[in-house]
Amino acid sequence: MPQRGRGIHQLVGERARTTPSAAAVTDGDGTTYTYAELDLLSARLARTLLAHGIAPDDRVCLLLPKSAVAVSAMLAVLRCGAVYVPLDPRSPTARLRTVLRRCAPRWIIADPVYAAVLEECRDPDGSGGPRVLWSRAADEQGRRPGDVPWEEAAGADDGPCPELSAPSGLAYIMFTSGSTGVPKGVPITHDSVAHFARWLAGHFDIGAGDRLSGHPAFHFDLSVLDVYTALTSGAELRLVPDSATFMPERLAGFIRDARLTQWCSVPSVLVAMRARDVVGQDDFPELRRVMWCGDELPADTLGYWMRRLPHVRFTNLYGPTEATVASAFHTVTAVPDDREQIPIGRAIPGEGLAVFTSEGRLAEAGVTGDLCISGAGLTPGYWRDPDGTARSFFEFPAGSGTRWYRTGDLARTDSSGLLSFRGRQDRQIKSLGYRIELDEVALAVNSLAGVDQAAVVAVPTPGFEGRQICAACTTDSGTERDPALLRAELLRILPAYMVPTRWLWLPRIPVNANGKTDHRALERRFAASEMTTDARSTL
Repeated sequence: MPQRGRGIHQLVGERARTTPSAAAVTDGDGTTYTYAELDLLSARLARTLLAHGIAPDDRVCLLLPKSAVAVSAMLAVLRCGAVYVPLDPRSPTARLRTVLRRCAPRWIIADPVYAAVLEECRDPDGSGGPRVLWSRAADEQGRRPGDVPWEEAAGADDGPCPELSAPSGLAYIMFTSGSTGVPKGVPITHDSVAHFARWLAGHFDIGAGDRLSGHPAFHFDLSVLDVYTALTSGAELRLVPDSATFMPERLAGFIRDARLTQWCSVPSVLVAMRARDVVGQDDFPELRRVMWCGDELPADTLGYWMRRLPHVRFTNLYGPTEATVASAFHTVTAVPDDREQIPIGRAIPGEGLAVFTSEGRLAEAGVTGDLCISGAGLTPGYWRDPDGTARSFFEFPAGSGTRWYRTGDLARTDSSGLLSFRGRQDRQIKSLGYRIELDEVALAVNSLAGVDQAAVVAVPTPGFEGRQICAACTTDSGTERDPALLRAELLRILPAYMVPTRWLWLPRIPVNANGKTDHRALERRFAASEMTTDARSTL
């Protein structure tokens, strides 16, 4: 098992030395890389970066498809003592520029398929900014002076590769939605990743011979579970092809064909697969465990899965990006009642979960309060955001040195200490596993021409997204704009998964007795409507 204090790239390297011929990563196209091959590729990339002056603690952005090459790039950056920052290539240019400005990378490792995306993010005059290492052969048109072609990395010598350490201890930074409209950078350390991977592999007996799914994109922190649990335990990471990611029938076929033994996903995927009834009785015979994380899973959906797959164990994982994927778990041992709520569970070893009252005291059993997390998985704080860090983290007891993170979730414990989720304090939701601040979406909608006032809510949907984002708008021009045009404008400033899919034009936005936007009334209006893109109302 991984040992505390060692870099996660070193733990993966140990597997390359002890089981070099074992399968490490299989791409979505079926190409398999052994541990030795993965180690060789990451070493070549690392030597190339080092030869061009990369330094410990430099940030390196990754603009890559989900692939074994992307995994090797992560490991290469870590071998240089640097910090990787995975980017979402589908994000609008303005958002990508914001992330680049905030993390100030020295390098970007990019696939030529995203050359146009990258060109929009770079300085027009070609001066300054990060250099680019292309992950495979790129056309001359996509290169700039100072870029490093793939041919140089591929032809790097195979001598010893230095194994450097980041002075900060950081492994990666992931950017999440922020309520002010500015993405928040969440840095995570090697020790936190190793602690989580060590616990998960040990508790669930994951090791050589196991095949883990690689379902989420690498800019989503659930991918950390897949990549590092597999590669530090000697298991095989099977990357789900893009063609199957949001197709229930194809995803079920992938689980069968890949002979997965461990599968982790967001709940909305399980809901969608149930809705299409793609799971046969006693299906997936080699699958031993299904884990879900990122949102609540309806009990009736879990019951469907448990009845279809009686040979499989089902575990709920809970935790935010700020706490390295998950800090609590609960394995369901019996088919639940359809109206039953699945508990968050208990803290994993080395983590602490506690419910606090609004006065800052520990809540008694049965009392709903603010759920907070401490322990080995916590981020050191938001990237270069001391004010945001001060708002979200606190010390308790005072003077103890124990840091706690305010999750924004409401929870309560029962008499045995089992935690249950009771909602959110703010207007953050999860869709496709992504953390989305509805207030950030509302800010963007309010910025559109022709929109006088806007409010944004989310309603449940049986599809892969889990939640459907809905916008209600007023206009002072008397002209209601086409929702398709509004969506097109929003796609320039928001990722596609944050753009509303349903719209209402109202004479006014409803308010409650306190004069605040009545989001509940809007939720009821959208939930009652079967219209998917445009709705008009006199609410």
